[in-house]
Amino acid sequence: MRNGDSGGTDGGAGGRAGGGAGPDRPDRPGAPGDEAATWDFSALEVSGRMPVTNCGDKLTELTLEPLGEDYWLKPGETFIVTSYGDHGLGHPFEVQYWPDSISVWCTSWFGTVSDDDGNQLSCGHQRPDGAYPI
Repeated sequence: MRNGDSGGTDGGAGGRAGGGAGPDRPDRPGAPGDEAATWDFSALEVSGRMPVTNCGDKLTELTLEPLGEDYWLKPGETFIVTSYGDHGLGHPFEVQYWPDSISVWCTSWFGTVSDDDGNQLSCGHQRPDGAYPI
C-alpha cells in the first residue's frame, strides 16, 4: 500500500479520487508518471536495523536476500538495512562477506535498504555498467 492509497476504491474510476487515468493521473499509484508515489511500510513492525559501511577503497556490492536485490556502496558510504516482521530465528539478520560483496539475509523474509539519511533505495542503486552482463 502506498501513501494516500487506502487499497480500496474511493468512488472514482479506477479507485482514484476525482476519476480515472489521465495525463496527470495515472491509472494506479506507482504507475509511470506518478513520481510522488512511495511505498509506506509504517504498518509493518520493524524487527531490526543494521548499518553497513564500506570501509574499503573500492565499490562494494550489498545484496539483500532472499530476493537478491543489489545495492552498491562507494568507499566510506553507509546504508541502513531494515528488517520488517517476525524473524522467528532469534535474530533479524544473517551476514555473509566476500572480498567484493556483502550479503544480508533478512530472516523475516522482508527488508529494505536506505541511505544514511533514511531515503529508501531501489535495487540496482549505483550499479556499475557491466556488473551483470547479459
